[in-house]
Amino acid sequence: MAPQKYPSSPLVRREGRPKGHAFVPPGEGRRPGVALMEWELRGESWTDEHPHDEFNYVLEGHLFVACDGETVEAATGDVVRVPAGSVGRCWAPEYARVVAVYAPNPQGHCCVSM
Repeated sequence: MAPQKYPSSPLVRREGRPKGHAFVPPGEGRRPGVALMEWELRGESWTDEHPHDEFNYVLEGHLFVACDGETVEAATGDVVRVPAGSVGRCWAPEYARVVAVYAPNPQGHCCVSM
């Protein structure tokens, strides 16, 4: 198999979601692989729930993540995992740019926005 390039594209705000774009979209239904997205928060928050683990790698800024009664702060270079089935709230008082990786989707749906 040959390597596959996923080109960069501008971050776009879709209704009700943070500004971002998908390199490898989450899609619908069962998928054997992962989803890979880049997104940013500017003085805002985002809450959702996934049936799969979500990993957020902070490229720039500071990201706060709360789930299951615990809150962590992540700085540039840190990774935060939101466990499968947890409602995760992410926020950046000023700015955070993040790469998110969603584990394979075993249950046939992507996420539920809160």
